[in-house]
Amino acid sequence: MQVVRPAAAASLLVTTLLSACGGGDGGGIVVNPPAPTLPQLSEAKSGTLRTCEALAAQFSFDKTQLNSSTLVNSGVLKVAGKDIGEHCLVTGNMHQRAGVNGNYAIGFEMRMPKNWNGRFFYQANGGSDGNVNTATGDNGGGGPLNNALNMGFAVISSDAGHNGAQNAAGINNFGVDPQARLDYGYQAVGKLTPMAKSLITAAYGRAADRSYIGGCSNGGRHTMVAASRYAADYDGFLVGNAGFNLPLAATANIAGYQKYQSLASKPGDAGSGFSQDERATVVKAVLGKCDALDGAVDGRCCTNAGRS
Repeated sequence: MQVVRPAAAASLLVTTLLSACGGGDGGGIVVNPPAPTLPQLSEAKSGTLRTCEALAAQFSFDKTQLNSSTLVNSGVLKVAGKDIGEHCLVTGNMHQRAGVNGNYAIGFEMRMPKNWNGRFFYQANGGSDGNVNTATGDNGGGGPLNNALNMGFAVISSDAGHNGAQNAAGINNFGVDPQARLDYGYQAVGKLTPMAKSLITAAYGRAADRSYIGGCSNGGRHTMVAASRYAADYDGFLVGNAGFNLPLAATANIAGYQKYQSLASKPGDAGSGFSQDERATVVKAVLGKCDALDGAVDGRCCTNAGRS
């Protein structure tokens, strides 16, 4: 076996770079590599739910417990008063453990439509998590029915590894537990994603053709971290108003609250620093600039251009 010593390798690298940059006597020519091209993906294929209620007893995945699997009839779940179609609701948890200040697990629910579009959507929730929000896959635009579940996606939602029991002494009390911090930071996504894909295969008889993750605020942060750490698991990342620097955001919130308190007309009521007339003035100014941007002057701003 030929051994390339570090000094020789470094010399070869320098010589190659100089040659490429025209450092040789012949005035070398720099050849730019071809521009990268986007992969040409085949179209996702639709499918039909094969099983649902048996999943709770039959599905198996490492460190995962399914609590229920129920077929939800069309119209039982409504979004903005409109019916969501028939789908399978699965609830469960992963990685149950005893933590520093109580018992922990990654709680989740997954909703899989009877008429499936062949795609999977990870709903990254906002704020401090701690709740399993309804897995509809709200994508932040286009109206309330423009959600992933209504469009035929299989959707998962989770509490990111902690729940209200850990927040009893304060909304971020889970932070005293090191593993809870890791799950909230990024590991919950890494643990839930392969399980969700396996559950899809069990329910539909085949794997998802495409996988996406998206969210707003902390959900946007989850999505950006997933793009960095779990890029191979997803085909697309829908990032909304990502909270990149949470320590700085928390400090800014404290500073803002202190300022509002200094303006408050009622002690302890941070919202009393502005009168209704002052609030109305701000609303009028915003509507005056942004109301028509969505094509209708109706007292509402329903376009991304009108967002702060």
